[in-house]
Amino acid sequence: MPPRTRPIRTDSDDAVDHAPDQACPPAAPVFNAKRKTARSLKLAILLVPMALILIAASTRYITHPAAFDLVSADSTHEWDAWSPSWSSWRPHKRHPQADLGMDTSASLSTPGPTGSSLSVTSSILGAGTPTSTGVPAVPMNPVLPTPFPQPFDTTLSANFSTEGCYSFFQNMTNIESFRVCRPFSLLLLSSTAFIEAENNITQLNNDIWGTCNTDLSQSQCDQNMASFASTLQSVCQTDLAARNAMAVNTLIALNAYDLMRTVACQTDPTSNAYCYIEADAGSDPSASYFYQLPLGQPLPNITNLACTACTKSLLASYASALSSSNSTGLTGLQQTYGDAAKQAVSICGSGYAQSVTQSTSVTTSSALGHGITKTGILLAGFLATCANLYISL
Repeated sequence: MPPRTRPIRTDSDDAVDHAPDQACPPAAPVFNAKRKTARSLKLAILLVPMALILIAASTRYITHPAAFDLVSADSTHEWDAWSPSWSSWRPHKRHPQADLGMDTSASLSTPGPTGSSLSVTSSILGAGTPTSTGVPAVPMNPVLPTPFPQPFDTTLSANFSTEGCYSFFQNMTNIESFRVCRPFSLLLLSSTAFIEAENNITQLNNDIWGTCNTDLSQSQCDQNMASFASTLQSVCQTDLAARNAMAVNTLIALNAYDLMRTVACQTDPTSNAYCYIEADAGSDPSASYFYQLPLGQPLPNITNLACTACTKSLLASYASALSSSNSTGLTGLQQTYGDAAKQAVSICGSGYAQSVTQSTSVTTSSALGHGITKTGILLAGFLATCANLYISL
C-alpha cells in the first residue's frame, strides 16, 4: 500500500481559513446599544414615580393645576370625576391639611372661654338690587347643615411632640364656645366639609351666612379665639418650636379670626351677594386666592378678572388691619400682603392696593410657607439623586 501523505498547507489556505473571522463585524456596538437602552429604562423607572410623589405632595401646600389632583392621595377613583380633570390646567386651590381631624369622642377637660350675646349679621358695603349674575344673593335665615362644618373634621394622627398639645386640640374642637363661633379662618384652612361645599354654591352660600351669624357676638368670639390662641402658645410650646404644621397654622388662623370673619362677610352692593361667593363662583379663581393671604398662603399669579371692587375692598381691609395696633398677631398676612399688593397694582392699576410699612421681624412664620420650602427641598434632593444616578449609570 502506498504511503499516505498529508496535503500541503499553503499561505493561501490560511487566508481562506481566516477570511470569515476577519469579515465578522465587532460585537461591541450591539452591546453598547443594549446597555444604553437598559440605562434609559432604569432611569425612567426611578424618575416617573419620584415625579408623581412630588406632584402629589405639592397639592397639600400650593395652588396647582386641577389635573394634578389625579395623583393626589385624596383623588377619587370614579372615572366620571377623573375625566374632566385630564385636560384641566386651571389653577386649583390647595387641599385641606392632612391629619388635622379630631376625635369627636375626646374628653372636654380643657376649659374654654364662654359668653353669649346677640347674633351679628354680615358687614354690608352698600345697598343694591340683585343682578342676574348666577351668583346667589345673601340668603335670609337659611337652613344650616347639622352639624355645621367644623375645622379638623378628618382623622387625627398623633403627630405631636407632647401629649398636652394633642389633648388641647382634641378638647378645643369639642368645646361649645369654639364650635358656635364657626371660625371661617380655620374652616378655610382645615375643614374638608367646608371645602367640599365649594362644589355646591348654594350650600357654600349658606355656610358663609352661618359663619357671619353666630349665637355669640363677633366680639365675644374674638375673645374666645384669643383665649384659645393664648392657651395653644402655652401648651404647645414644643410643637411650635419644632415648626409642627398643625400647631403653627392653627395659631395663625386663631389670630386671624376677627379679620377673616369680617372680610368673609362683606357683600357686593351691586349684587347683594357675598364677595367671597362671587370670587369662588367666578370662571377664574384668581380673586378667591386673596382670602388665603392671612393664613400665610402666598398669592399665585392672578388675571385681570380678579380686579373687582370686592377685591379692592378686601385689600383695603388688609392694609387697615396691618396698620392697626393689633396687627402683631397677623403673622401670616405680614408675610404675604406686600407681594400680593404689588402684583395687584401691576395687574389692576396704580392705586388699586396701598402699600403698608411694617416691621421686618415676624415672630411666627406660617407652616404653609414651610411646607412649600419642604417641597422645594424635596425637589432639590430629587434633582441631585437624578444627577448621581445618571453619573453612576
